[in-house]
Amino acid sequence: MWAKQRCGGRARHALILVVILLLLQGVWANLPPSFTADMNLHVVSEDTPVGAAVYTLKASDPEGGPVTFGMSGSDRLRVDPDTGIVTVAKPLDREQNDTLRLVVTVEDEVKGGAENNVVRVPISLIVLDTNDNSPKFLQTPYEAMVGEDAALGSTVLPGIRLVDEDQVGDNIKVECEPISQGDDVCKAFTIVASQTSARKFSGSLVLNQPLQYSTRNLYQFKLVASDGGQVSSVGVVIRVRDVQNSPPVFSGSLTGIITEDDAIGTRVMSLQAADGDTGAPRPIRYELITNPLDFFTLDAKSGELRTAKPLDREALQSPDGVVKVRVKAYETINGSPIGTKDTETVADVTITIRDVNDEPPSFNKREYRASVPENVPDGTPLPNLDMFVQDTDVGSNSVFSLRLVDASGIFSVEPQVASGSSSVSIRVAHGPLDFENPNQRKFLLQVIAEETLTNPRLSSTATVVVSVTDTNDNSPQFDQEAYTAVVSETANPGTVVTTIVASDRDTGQFGTDGIKYSLFGNGAEKFDVDATSGVMTVAFCDTPGHRNCLDYEERPTYFLSFQATDAGGTGHTTVVPVRVTLADSNDNPPKFSRQQYRAVIDEGAPDFDPPLFVTAEDPDATSRVVYSIVGGDPTGLFTINPDSGRIRVASESGLDISNLKTDYIILTVEANDGEGSHTANIKVSVRDANNNVPVFSKNPYLAAVQENAPEGSVVEQVSASDADTGANAAIVYRIHRGGYDDFAIDGTTGIITVARKLDYDRRKSYDIEIVATDRGIPQQTSTSTLTVSIINNNDKSPYFTPTTQRTQVSEDLQEGTTFYKLTAQDPDVEGEGALVFGVNLPVSAVDSEGRPVEGPQRDALADVFVVDPVTGSVTVARKLNRAVATEVTLGVTVTDMSATPPQVGHGNLVITIVDVNDFPPVFAPPWSTESPVIHVKVAEELPRGSLLTTITASDVDSNIGGYSLQEPSQHFALDNATGVVTVKDRLDYETQPELRFIVVAHDTGVPTLTASATVIVQLENINDEEPVFSSAVYKAQVPENSPPGTLVINVTASDADEGQFGAVTYSLAGDHHEYFAIDGDGIVTVRNGAMLDRESLDSVVLRVVATDDAPENYRRQSSVPLHITITDVNDHGPAFSQRTYSASVVENLPLDPPAPIVQVTAHDEDQGLNSLVRYFITEGNEQESFWLDPETGILYPARTLLATPSNYNLTILARDLNGTGEFSDETIVEITVLPQNQHKPKFISPAVPNATVLVQENWSSAVQEVIAVEAEDKDLGANGEVRYHLRVGEENLQDTSEFHLDPITGLLTTKLVLDREKQSKYELVLVAKDQGSPISYETLRFLTVLVEDVNDNRPEFPKSSVPQAYRFNVIENTAKHTLIGQLLAEDPDAGINAKIFYYLVTGNAHESFYLDKLHGKLYTNAVLDREQQSSYTLVVKATNDPNFTVDPDQEVVYDENDPTLAIITVNIEDENDTPPRFIHEAYYAGVSYEAEVDRFVRMVSAVDEDAGLNGTLSYSIRASNLFRPGESRAVGSIIPSPFNITQDGKLTTASLMSQYRRHRFLLLLHAKEEAPPFRIATCTVNVWVWEREDLVRVVLAQPPEEVVHHQEDIAATLSQVTKGIAVVDEIRYHVNPDNTVNRERADMLVHIVNQTEQVMPVHMVLKRLDQGYATLTNNSNTFFIENVYPASIETVEEEVDARLAGLIALMIVLFIGFISFIVVCCCLRYWVMTPSRSSEHLIKRNIDEDLGLNTTENPLWVDQKLKMYEEQELTMQVMSEFDTTQVNVPPSTSKGPSVTVDAEWTPERRSSIDLSQLDGQSNTYATIQKSHGGTLRSLQLRGLQQGTLKLGEDPGESNDYATLDHLHHPASAQGPRVPGVETPRSPLNQNGDYHELRTSFTGSTFQPPDLANRPLPDEPTIVHPNSRNLAFNAQGEPVLVAELI
Repeated sequence: MWAKQRCGGRARHALILVVILLLLQGVWANLPPSFTADMNLHVVSEDTPVGAAVYTLKASDPEGGPVTFGMSGSDRLRVDPDTGIVTVAKPLDREQNDTLRLVVTVEDEVKGGAENNVVRVPISLIVLDTNDNSPKFLQTPYEAMVGEDAALGSTVLPGIRLVDEDQVGDNIKVECEPISQGDDVCKAFTIVASQTSARKFSGSLVLNQPLQYSTRNLYQFKLVASDGGQVSSVGVVIRVRDVQNSPPVFSGSLTGIITEDDAIGTRVMSLQAADGDTGAPRPIRYELITNPLDFFTLDAKSGELRTAKPLDREALQSPDGVVKVRVKAYETINGSPIGTKDTETVADVTITIRDVNDEPPSFNKREYRASVPENVPDGTPLPNLDMFVQDTDVGSNSVFSLRLVDASGIFSVEPQVASGSSSVSIRVAHGPLDFENPNQRKFLLQVIAEETLTNPRLSSTATVVVSVTDTNDNSPQFDQEAYTAVVSETANPGTVVTTIVASDRDTGQFGTDGIKYSLFGNGAEKFDVDATSGVMTVAFCDTPGHRNCLDYEERPTYFLSFQATDAGGTGHTTVVPVRVTLADSNDNPPKFSRQQYRAVIDEGAPDFDPPLFVTAEDPDATSRVVYSIVGGDPTGLFTINPDSGRIRVASESGLDISNLKTDYIILTVEANDGEGSHTANIKVSVRDANNNVPVFSKNPYLAAVQENAPEGSVVEQVSASDADTGANAAIVYRIHRGGYDDFAIDGTTGIITVARKLDYDRRKSYDIEIVATDRGIPQQTSTSTLTVSIINNNDKSPYFTPTTQRTQVSEDLQEGTTFYKLTAQDPDVEGEGALVFGVNLPVSAVDSEGRPVEGPQRDALADVFVVDPVTGSVTVARKLNRAVATEVTLGVTVTDMSATPPQVGHGNLVITIVDVNDFPPVFAPPWSTESPVIHVKVAEELPRGSLLTTITASDVDSNIGGYSLQEPSQHFALDNATGVVTVKDRLDYETQPELRFIVVAHDTGVPTLTASATVIVQLENINDEEPVFSSAVYKAQVPENSPPGTLVINVTASDADEGQFGAVTYSLAGDHHEYFAIDGDGIVTVRNGAMLDRESLDSVVLRVVATDDAPENYRRQSSVPLHITITDVNDHGPAFSQRTYSASVVENLPLDPPAPIVQVTAHDEDQGLNSLVRYFITEGNEQESFWLDPETGILYPARTLLATPSNYNLTILARDLNGTGEFSDETIVEITVLPQNQHKPKFISPAVPNATVLVQENWSSAVQEVIAVEAEDKDLGANGEVRYHLRVGEENLQDTSEFHLDPITGLLTTKLVLDREKQSKYELVLVAKDQGSPISYETLRFLTVLVEDVNDNRPEFPKSSVPQAYRFNVIENTAKHTLIGQLLAEDPDAGINAKIFYYLVTGNAHESFYLDKLHGKLYTNAVLDREQQSSYTLVVKATNDPNFTVDPDQEVVYDENDPTLAIITVNIEDENDTPPRFIHEAYYAGVSYEAEVDRFVRMVSAVDEDAGLNGTLSYSIRASNLFRPGESRAVGSIIPSPFNITQDGKLTTASLMSQYRRHRFLLLLHAKEEAPPFRIATCTVNVWVWEREDLVRVVLAQPPEEVVHHQEDIAATLSQVTKGIAVVDEIRYHVNPDNTVNRERADMLVHIVNQTEQVMPVHMVLKRLDQGYATLTNNSNTFFIENVYPASIETVEEEVDARLAGLIALMIVLFIGFISFIVVCCCLRYWVMTPSRSSEHLIKRNIDEDLGLNTTENPLWVDQKLKMYEEQELTMQVMSEFDTTQVNVPPSTSKGPSVTVDAEWTPERRSSIDLSQLDGQSNTYATIQKSHGGTLRSLQLRGLQQGTLKLGEDPGESNDYATLDHLHHPASAQGPRVPGVETPRSPLNQNGDYHELRTSFTGSTFQPPDLANRPLPDEPTIVHPNSRNLAFNAQGEPVLVAELI
């Protein structure tokens, strides 16, 4: 224990010592680093890519020094020594190594030369598995063999095993996959898994479907294994082993043919069968299963089938001689049958036994009886004959003929020839029969049936007894074709009208005794007819002569049908027309068509227009109507014609209504026919003629009124009268002229009043012309004059008119421009000059947002506008800035100096600073702002797209920008550019007669103004609507034999048009429309005389036509179908199709089922039940041998015909109404019973069953022998006589479309020239048929006819939508011998004749292509370049000639109609092989320093000859180097660039240019391809930022449109003349001196750049242009330069000599005193204006004074925030009165030479011309500019002859007219500077801030004459008496001294 304590104590001491040592070492030594993250047990996936970072090692050094990382132990990872990032160096594979054991190190840096500390840490890195290995199949390959009898579910392939090295992934899944697409091999097997996991799989292949060796003996497929990510596969082969499980299989034909008289042992056929198991087949034996009548025997080993005993065809049940024999083939082992079902096969063998002739034809009865009516038509068969003839032989042995022994020759038998068996009918062939003739009441006939093709000819006979019965075959007959009768309209009922009788040839009820009479037709009910006697009487009626009784007035004539029918009214009918005419009686009074008439007549008219008629109608035809006026005309103004009823004015001088109290007359007229009368009223309105003018009561009128009379005071009343009446006498007064709106007149009373305040001083008297107008048409007027004298009151002060005056001024108006003149009036002042104008300060202003302007900006506005005290003209004194103020209000005064004391008027002048656009668009007249309507009249139904009208508008101050519809219009479309209005929808008057839409016109001004016009389209009605029926189709029914007038249907139609266009009339059209009638109401009836017979016409389709009542050339109509069905009445009996039927039947005719013998058919022309016929055998059916189907009429044998009579004559009855009707018919059926035919024909040629023969195509003639067909028949006579036929379908023919077979000789020939290309082979069926009767036999043989080919077709290319056209594409730069495409031609020939060769014949001149002539393949023969040629057109010829050559001197032209030629278009597809390039390497441009953002600079263009995306370029600015003025080195590239470039090459500004004034940019542009390899083209653009002073304006004689095309030539010429580079900055229309635009000329603004790339001064440019005048005006130029001006004129400000200021001020004081003295003494008027600067004050806008011109509503003002004003010109204008003299300022030694200036200004010359434009046209560079306000001469007239001008005395005060930088000017400033005067340069001139032109340059050679610049003429020196010096005040404003007027 103590020992342990001692040990423990020593250990603790040692530990403490170690710690102490370590601490000491930490103090004295460098400590090692340590890991903070060492990657131990870190997990990384094996699929981490090489180079990917997987971890970051981290370590720290106690000393804080840098550390270095390292790694060892594996080459799969590496570490960055500095960052510690661990990356994958080589791929990781978990399957090789799932854990990486590494050593990571960290090393610090120890200073002082000591060794670094290295720390090593072993780590383990875990590699995570991924699914990167596919499953592997084991024990491959997989093959197996299985028997075809293997059971379903049995294992075919066991032991399918797979392994997967991965630990992850899905369970292994194995599936079957076929090798060939579409193979269903995988349905036969199924894979069954016994074990499956992610790493292992075990399973087997199991049979899923039965196997069949004979069907498929080998299966090949793949097994595909998948683990969810990786896939592997292996092939499987399964072989099927054959097993004995298939029965024998017959092969070859199982049909045979033999003749019934062939010997015993004759071979019929040989059977062939083989074991179905082909792998191990067994021997086969044969056995007969069935053997009818034991005719045959079968060899069990060889399979030969032979006859066993004599054959008897007639003994067979089958009438066609076919025997069915069943045979069996079975497998054997050692010769013994196996006996299982799968080793035996049973088959049916068909054997045909051919017949021989041994039976005659025979009838089914010996005697036949038939009964027919006498009226039976020809061709009618004898009814109920039931005759049947049969020959039991076949083929030609069964053919027999039928003939009739008939002494009368009336009957015939059919058929005349029959085969086998046939029903026989006897017909009436040569009628008619007549029962009344005793010789034709009974006939005895004999029928003979005899074989025709046999020898000997067997025959038999039968007897037929025909009885004729009487029928009703005569119709009643009338003795007249038509009858007429007359009866009074008032006849009493029972009155005899007439008697009509008929007779009939027939007797009894069929004759006259059985006739019944009747009457029908429209109106037949008005009469009665005795059915037996034929007496016609008047029918009973309550009121004869009226209403529904006979009434002549209602209907004067009746057209009726009188009918006689025999057989008691059920037989034949005869109809005759009867016309019954009514005798009239005067039993109706006349009656006017209207009870009230209206007429209008003008006063003084001689007659009514149109003529006035009254009409009364009297239904009585014998009455005479007499007209008379019986009231309302006491003065006899009118007369009436008693016969016509026409009313006239009685007086020939016209209608006089002077005594008429009213303007209408009511006449009463009477109509009388002697028995009765009727009256009517006529209201005659008389129109006054307005033939009198108003007459004033006096003329003139005189009146006086005080000046201060209030408004409404009565001045005078005028009156006038009119002798007319009504509206013609109503008078309206108005002031025509002379009232000046100071007076008003009441239009009704004529009272004249004061309308507004009168002013004596304005007008002392008025001569007012007053007009009196009546309301007539036409209006009559008269005038009178009212003279009004004004009594004066002198109490008025001057006033502004109006008090608040408004004006607008454009923001760009130049300084010194007069833009407005104040208007003031003083009625008490006469003459001019007595009014003095002034301004009250301060001014008020508002900015664009409506806020008041305050502070220094408001104070500066006081100096912007100057008011002339004399004229009131307002002038711009300083440049306007709309950004400061948009509306300025000046308080203005006007003083009447002539009044005592002076009278002062106050007002306001509101000045709106606006843009230029002032006027809205105006549409063409008659549109106006008061009536903004445009009327258009068009016809309805204009076609869509038709022009309606063209809307045009104009604008006085801008262009029309376009038109638009305020709201979309349904019916019209508007072209926004041209104003053309077109129709876009249907215009229908009936729907909407008037249409409206609003068109808005927009101008191009700023702001955009609009005007609108309401377009009213009035549609004119046209006949555009067709009548529309109520139904699209009408259907109706009417019974046949319906009487006339029978209602069929009522149709209706309507027309949407108005008036007569909408009235509809009807008509019928179409076949048989004459049978029907239609009236105006659309009622369709049976027309008179129409006999409707359903049997001849069972339906009628008519067109009902509806036509409107428009004029003939404009009528419209429509029609609909009317289907009328004529319903049936049982009026016809049945009729057999044949009078006799004949048939031949074999004696052994089968009974079960019974064989049909013949079918009798009877047709009844009625319909439905009326036509339903039933058949009955009435006679000749001996021993009930036959049975007749009553519905079908088919005759069958009822018992065996053996040992029966050979001929039968059956009488068959057909009765209608399903056998119960009254109508019937009979026919005779003759039946012959025939014996059988024995043998079939046998072919000799062709000898083989399937023979083949050859024929040539294109034979020289149509007939070409093919083969001679030959056959033999062992029968004798007709049964052995062979005829040859071709079987087509089920018919035997002699001809097909190509071949003919002679029936006797058997020669087969062609009928036409055969063409192998149309058909190369013909399959024919040859028939050899004997002539047996009643049964004939035939034998078939197949013959194949092959057509031999000849080369008769040339190759042809197939045609598509474009004939023989091919399109191929090939990429440029493709290597030679590249296949482009293939052509395929077709040749219908065969073999060598169809061999095609191809040749290039056109388009390959450069041999860029070659063609494989055997296969038509086209190859390249050169490297193609799309930029040289983008497409090729080649022509290829196809031919059968292998040696075809092309003539090189003759080009083959492609003809699309030549099918041997094909055209090929080879399109060369682009490859990006051409670099882009700019059109110019360097471009030059200029832009104003005032340019805003997005200002256009110029266009640059680069091209790339490639196409599509390869040729698409994108532009960019790579550098924007800035050059300061005068410097040749750039200060650098501006970023971002001040310019933008669009993708179409448009260079624009990206920022304001004001900061780069007179700088130059050198831009480097790139154009880069959009497609690889993205090549770049570069160019430079020099852009100078110019001021207007840098430009010259070139005036050209062409419009800008032409100048644009020649600008390069113009610039080149200017560059040549100026020896610099001319840069075109702008091209625009030329502005004339009067400020109008000249569109025929152009102004081109240009600046010139010298060799140092600096802008050349303008004066130097003009000088060089003058020197190059000859070059510029050369006639060879495509342009013509008219003139060259500076683009802008700078003024040079000069200061006024300060020494003159005192003298001028003194002279002004003296002059004012002198003037004041004269005014006081002489009461003269004077005026003085002292513009001075007062304190500024802002006056708020008074809304009450706002007259609507609120310009602050305009949002389009320019706000140039960065615009820098470095200079401002002094522009001073001095207004003076008009003077035409020229004043000469004498020279002064101190002031320079004298100057002579024109005084051209007149007060009337006021305009808004842009002075900048005018200055641009002159070379006057004076400080005092030319203006509309005055010239220098006006200064002389005001006393400036010796004076000087001074801009400011005080050095410390800023000159208001100096630049904005407020330069101080010394007191020694020089005098004024004008052109032509040399003055010492002032410091202002010497500082270089202003540009001036040397006085030595007086203008360009091209300058037009200008009054301001022309040399002034010499004049004598005249000192103006009123000349004074001009002084300036402290503010620098001139003080002007007024002059005496």
